[in-house]
Amino acid sequence: MLSSIKRRHIIIGMLFACWVVGFIDKTAINIAIIPISEEFGLSSDHQGMIISAFFLTYSMTQLIGGYLVDRFGSRRVLSSAVAIWSLGTMASGAVANAIGLAAARAATGAGEAVFPAGGSVAITEHFEKSQMARAKSVLQSGASVGFAVGSIVITALIAAHSWRMMFFVLGVVGLVLSAALYIIMKPISAPRVAMGAGQKISEKKRVGALLKNSLTWKITAVYFFTNIVFWGLQSWLPSYWVKVKGMSMVEMGAYSMIPPALGFVSFLTCGWLLDRFFHQKEKYLICIGSVVSAVFIYLMANAQSIPLAFAYLSISNVFLNAISISVFVSIMKHFPQNSVGTATGLINSLAQLGSFISPMLIGAVLSATGQNYGIAFSVLVGCAVIVCAIATTFPAIHGKKPVEQTA
Repeated sequence: MLSSIKRRHIIIGMLFACWVVGFIDKTAINIAIIPISEEFGLSSDHQGMIISAFFLTYSMTQLIGGYLVDRFGSRRVLSSAVAIWSLGTMASGAVANAIGLAAARAATGAGEAVFPAGGSVAITEHFEKSQMARAKSVLQSGASVGFAVGSIVITALIAAHSWRMMFFVLGVVGLVLSAALYIIMKPISAPRVAMGAGQKISEKKRVGALLKNSLTWKITAVYFFTNIVFWGLQSWLPSYWVKVKGMSMVEMGAYSMIPPALGFVSFLTCGWLLDRFFHQKEKYLICIGSVVSAVFIYLMANAQSIPLAFAYLSISNVFLNAISISVFVSIMKHFPQNSVGTATGLINSLAQLGSFISPMLIGAVLSATGQNYGIAFSVLVGCAVIVCAIATTFPAIHGKKPVEQTA
């Protein structure tokens, strides 16, 4: 039993490390776009398109990734995914123009698209249902650590060397982690069979059952608008702090550690809350998170003091994280185990279109309003309110066991 527990901890720790680096890779462009736009002479619209290139393939590949994980298991698919996104990151530093950079970011997005579904499947393979929220919260917290560490690592590498060297270094680290993940996840016994004899269903029927479930579409809509809010902030705040607030790159990077540092704690706390108090009641945490985040994004946009603005941003980030973890836990707890990968891939595939749209949407708003960030932030506040409205329509299941779907 002890060895089983240790193995769980090692696996979740390794997945956590991969997702930390993955999120550094994912968000590096948000800071690097500042010197890149100067070198390539990019407008706000073109900057938004380059940032969105990642999310286009990230969205399109989600369902494929979910299917591959359900079909071949988490070990091979996850380690391959880390290798693919790392090669894409390295390629980002070798491009000669904006088109090449967009293509490299698209490759990075395709690799990272597999990880959410793969991580969920790995958790269902090694953890009891009553422990899944906490395990998923540990994995999700890697995003916050990636943001916090990444803001310093990225700005330091760019300042000391160049944006090209920054991408190369991150890519090499990812390739090392890919090999380590493959070794660590080597099965010690026969792999768990997701579907027993007589239970095997075709992928077509499995997706069909998910599409007929109204909860699938409600969760998708919630995460779609959450992604618009989250990535609208992440994509354009670095430019806002530097160009509007007059911060230096290094100063901005240091301040930018604060919101995700608190976000790390919020992920772990929310995982515990979901297992302890919000089991099958995730909708309430989503409603709370969306309302509070909307209020504090508004306050951030109107704050005159930079420290106060970052304080408001930190609070909004905490509650946006509450929505994110609630979405993935809802999938793991409300859908059958043999469809967790497919369900996560399907929902994330559609919801990540919000991530794809968001940088371009905010870029277009800024171009149309003469760089009026106040209006851009108001759009994000409105999207957060929509999240709350959708979450109120979730069915209340008050402590009942999840209903296993059949197809």
